[in-house]
Amino acid sequence: MALLWAGFTRHVWEDYYITYRASKNLATGQGLTFTAGERVHSFTSPLGVLLPAGASWLTGNRSDTAALWIFRVLAAAALGGAVVLARAGLRPAGAAGPLAGALAAGLLLTDAKILDYTINGMETPFLLLFIAWTCWALFTEPPRAWMHLGLAWAGLMWTRPDGFIYVGALAAGALIFRPGPGRWWQRGAELAAFLRAGALTTGLYLPWLLWAWRYYGTPVPHTITAKGFWMPPLAPAVVLDWLQGFPGRMWSDPSILAGIFMPAYSYNTGWPTAASGVAIGLSLTAMLLWLVPRVRWEARVLSFAALVGQFYLHTFVGFPTPWYLPAVAFLSLLALSLTLAQLAAPANAAGLRWGSRVLAGSLLLGAAVLAAATSWQLRCQQSLIEEGQRRQIGVWLKAQAGSVRETVFLEPLGYIGFYSGLKMLDYPGLSAPEVVASRRRVVSRAYPDCWTELIMDLQPDWVVLRGYEREKIMARDPEVLTRYYQLAKIFDVRAQVAAVAFLPGRGYITNDAYFEVYRRKPGLPSGSRLRPITLVDLTVRECFGQPPADNLYTLRLHAPARIVFPVNRNERWLSGGFGFFDGAYTSPPDATDGAEFEITYVSATGESTTLLKRMLDPLLLPGDRGTQLFRVELPAATAAGRVELTISEGEGGNNNFDWTYYRDLLLETPADRPR
Repeated sequence: MALLWAGFTRHVWEDYYITYRASKNLATGQGLTFTAGERVHSFTSPLGVLLPAGASWLTGNRSDTAALWIFRVLAAAALGGAVVLARAGLRPAGAAGPLAGALAAGLLLTDAKILDYTINGMETPFLLLFIAWTCWALFTEPPRAWMHLGLAWAGLMWTRPDGFIYVGALAAGALIFRPGPGRWWQRGAELAAFLRAGALTTGLYLPWLLWAWRYYGTPVPHTITAKGFWMPPLAPAVVLDWLQGFPGRMWSDPSILAGIFMPAYSYNTGWPTAASGVAIGLSLTAMLLWLVPRVRWEARVLSFAALVGQFYLHTFVGFPTPWYLPAVAFLSLLALSLTLAQLAAPANAAGLRWGSRVLAGSLLLGAAVLAAATSWQLRCQQSLIEEGQRRQIGVWLKAQAGSVRETVFLEPLGYIGFYSGLKMLDYPGLSAPEVVASRRRVVSRAYPDCWTELIMDLQPDWVVLRGYEREKIMARDPEVLTRYYQLAKIFDVRAQVAAVAFLPGRGYITNDAYFEVYRRKPGLPSGSRLRPITLVDLTVRECFGQPPADNLYTLRLHAPARIVFPVNRNERWLSGGFGFFDGAYTSPPDATDGAEFEITYVSATGESTTLLKRMLDPLLLPGDRGTQLFRVELPAATAAGRVELTISEGEGGNNNFDWTYYRDLLLETPADRPR
């Protein structure tokens, strides 16, 4: 089923290429990192990066397509193992077992997200395999069950760092709901088995942690650092607040609940609202079955683990990130299958038996129809967006860039990063510690509101924007694009998307149907963070006749004039230009007799340093006409100071026609120093 899905949709997830760039660097001897020479833990799953690296090595690093298909075959085998273990784990559940196993297998193999994330390059099927192994060991209690649990739990941790959540949820559920004498804390044998399993897990996973700590300087993946940037420190009061707010979060934003059984990014993107409603109902049912005493204990364990998974998704993830959802979908489908099979058991009334079977058949039919529609959507997504849009942007950037050291600021890191081969400054900073450091410096918080400040702070050579990202930047600070960047290329497949008559989830595809690529204008200072000075930055605004005004780039000042703005302690250079407007000297005798421009730095203690002083007489000296460019170094300081820009009348004290300006004022901070 998974390989048929791959052949039809050809779908490769964006994040696969984030990981695969590091995989290929490892396979070619450049190190396990996204950008060669920079040791950044730019991936989350150890298995997810090492298996594609091995696949690339098997091809002699000559075929990325062949490496992908090797990985797909391994992933499909993992899904097959997960289904087999899930069926085997449910069989011992009395008369309901065989039907539950068959129903679970059918639902798992018709779930659109499970099928897609098996073949699109993600680590999902391996996660499901180790969850299924855990369930099998807990439910069947084979000889040396602790060893099976230890191996399965180690596999979960090697697959994804959040695997411990499902380890803890399933183990706790088994202790609470498994029939047996005494309370859970009185079951010493079970607790001892879990401790032995945990010790084995630690021994198998610890080598990776130690290696990552030595290689990257931290065992925490940089992807987690970037995504969890604004998470508060864990504390009992914070956890209690999360628990209390959990129901409200589900009520206010049911997109995660709907996404458990719906396709990726399906909520409010064009899929039928009735389908989302059914998915929400199924998710709620699955996560509350553990409250029903008569439900099989195995189903209660699975339901409890699904509830814990939902809490994790709503609290820590906070968004229907689709590759996080199949784990909860897997647990929920098993719980629902076992419960429906229990209701269909011969001991129950005929109406209940037939009703449960009709419901089970309806779920299978609905899942199959949804999967068929999703496969068509993803086929269009792959053709129009991934290959026809994002891959082409990467290829174009590679051809246009003068060096692999050129930097690109963007959000969709995968295809564009892999096919361009350039240094990526991605938001939120999965591959770039520079972006995370910049996010600490800027004032804005939300995406993409903070992009204006991030772009000015990071000074990328290229900026890749979706339409709504560009609109947000233009609304907040149009200078970022109009003053410092120029539009280089538009990538637009909206017409092709509109031409597809049947396209479920159209909103998801149109989200990436339009991109603009901007290139940094030549001549701007490089290697520094820039802060433009505009009218709103001025603390003193004095000039003859009327207050200073600006036209986005130029501060219009009639001499005599004085403007002042603050300077941060690590800002070291000020650049820009000054001069006379043409009308001040082109119609003598109605013309200026000149003016003097002066730039002064005033320290926090009041000490003044003259940085520039120049007299201009554009009527008599042609060289004094037009904009006079400057770049001055500010004194080293331990505290913030200020800069004063003044314009004085000419030698005769006459300010007639002294129509003057300062323009393009930029404060520069060395990139390797904190702001």
